[in-house]
Amino acid sequence: MIDFEIAEIEAANQFARLLNPRVDFTTPYIFYYDETNNIKTFYVKENDFNYTFTANFVLGGLLHQGAVSDVQPLIDSFKLQKTAKEVKFKHIAFGDFLDCLKSQKLNLFFRFLKDNDLYVHYSSLNILYWSVVDIVDSAIMNSDAAMQLGPGFDNRMKNDLYKLCRLEIDAVVQLFYAFEYPNVKPEKIVDFIEALSSLFEAYLELPEFNFGLESLRQILKESKKKGELAFVMDEKDYVLLADLTHFYLRPIYTFKNSTHIFDNEDSIREALNEYRILDKGVEFKNYSFVDSQDSRLTQLSDIFVGFMGKYTNYRNTHNMEEIKADIDSFSALQLENMKLFIDIIIKSDQKNPAFLHATDSYEEVMKFGELCEIIAGK
Repeated sequence: MIDFEIAEIEAANQFARLLNPRVDFTTPYIFYYDETNNIKTFYVKENDFNYTFTANFVLGGLLHQGAVSDVQPLIDSFKLQKTAKEVKFKHIAFGDFLDCLKSQKLNLFFRFLKDNDLYVHYSSLNILYWSVVDIVDSAIMNSDAAMQLGPGFDNRMKNDLYKLCRLEIDAVVQLFYAFEYPNVKPEKIVDFIEALSSLFEAYLELPEFNFGLESLRQILKESKKKGELAFVMDEKDYVLLADLTHFYLRPIYTFKNSTHIFDNEDSIREALNEYRILDKGVEFKNYSFVDSQDSRLTQLSDIFVGFMGKYTNYRNTHNMEEIKADIDSFSALQLENMKLFIDIIIKSDQKNPAFLHATDSYEEVMKFGELCEIIAGK
C-alpha cells in the first residue's frame, strides 16, 4: 500500500488558479469516466513501437453539478437494436474521424449535450510527446541559462522536438532502441546526444524549427560536458510509459470534493487499490467503479471519449492545410457536428477550464483554436 498525500500537491492547484481565476477545484461535481487507447504499457522495439502513437490516450466523459438531466430520451432516440444491452460509441458512429462526423446519431448526442446541464471532461495524453519531453527537461537541468528562461522557452523546444520526431519517426525508433532509451547508460550519453543532434541538421535552417531545435542543440552541448541526462537514465530499458495509473489518480486528488465514477476494469481498480489517498493524513475515497450496463452516463461517456480518440488521431496526423481542405469539402451534417463538438468543448471550458487537461505539444493543442476560426467562417 502506497500512501499518497494530496496536500503536497495543493500548491499546483493554487498556481493553476493564479494563471486562470476561473479554474475551480472545490465545487463538488459528479464525474463519469471511460477511456480510449488504453495502451497500458508503451515501449520501443527494434523497428517500431508496441502500439500506434498517433491517437492520444483519453480518459474522460460527462459530468454534472447537482441534479442530472434525464438521458433516457436521448438513448431512446438512438433506436438501437433490442439485442444491444448498452450504448457504445460503435453504435453511434464508425470509421475514421471524418466518417464519424457523418453520423446522425452523433448529431443527436451532441445536441443533447449542448442543450442540457451536462459538461464534458478529459485528460488527454499524446503518447509520443510524453516519450520525448524528458530529453528537454534533462537538458534544461544541465543549463543555468536555460533554467532562467521559463515555460515558454521549454515548451518551444519540446514542441519542436516532438515535431521532428514525428517527421523522423523511423530514425527515432532506431535511435531509441540502440541506446535502450529511456535508460541511456552513463558511458553512452555523449553518443546518444550526438546521434540525436545529427537528426536536427536538415531542419535547423527552416524558420518553423530554427529557434527551438537550435536552442536545444546548444543546451545539449552542456549535457555532453556533464555526461548526464537525468530523466532518461536509471529507468527501465525501452519502456517509455510504464502504466497510466497517475492519469486515473489525477482527477481524484485534483477534484477531491467531487465524486468520480469509473467504468469497471479490473486492472485499473487493482492499480488504484494500491494507493491510500490522504488529505493532511486523513484517508478519503471519492471514487467508485460501476458496470457500464447499469450507468447510462457511463455509456454516454463512452461515446464522447470514443469520438475524442478519433479526433486526436485525425488532428495528430494532419496539418492545418489538410484539415482546412477537408473542412472545405464537409457535408452540411459534418459541418454541423463539428460546430456542435466545438460548442460543447467551449461550453465546458467556460464552466470550468480545469475540466479539460492535456499533456500534449503546443502545436497539436493550438490546432483546436485554428479549427474554431475555420469553422466560424463557414
